[in-house]
Amino acid sequence: MKKALVAAGAVLLAFFIFRACSESPEESARDTVKEFIEEVKDGEGKEAVKLLYPPFRDALAQELKMPVQLTELKPSEMVACLLSSMGENIKKVKVLDSSKIDDRHAEVLVKIIDRQGVEKVFTFIVIKDEKKWKIASISGVK
Repeated sequence: MKKALVAAGAVLLAFFIFRACSESPEESARDTVKEFIEEVKDGEGKEAVKLLYPPFRDALAQELKMPVQLTELKPSEMVACLLSSMGENIKKVKVLDSSKIDDRHAEVLVKIIDRQGVEKVFTFIVIKDEKKWKIASISGVK
């Protein structure tokens, strides 16, 4: 019985290692963006913030420009609250394209349709930070 469990564990481990090695940078970046948008859509801002590249997250927090007297939240917590509230307006999301920029960067193009039917296209620049992909930039496409 133990040998069967060990063998099954080895097969599962090999499967996950093979899958991790076979996934392209574009697919990994796309998965990160999809996960980010799902977290925002589900109102899980704290989880979405974890997918942001720290310098980008900090820049977003500085752009909020909320008076310190109004909140005792950390800057990343303010970003999380903002992301949570944004998700209520998302109706549909479609990844249009993803492409590798270089070994550490990829670009993902996403169309988001809000509850009023307005379509917006965004470019996400994703960077590989150590072992994980993180969102380093989000910009609208006109």
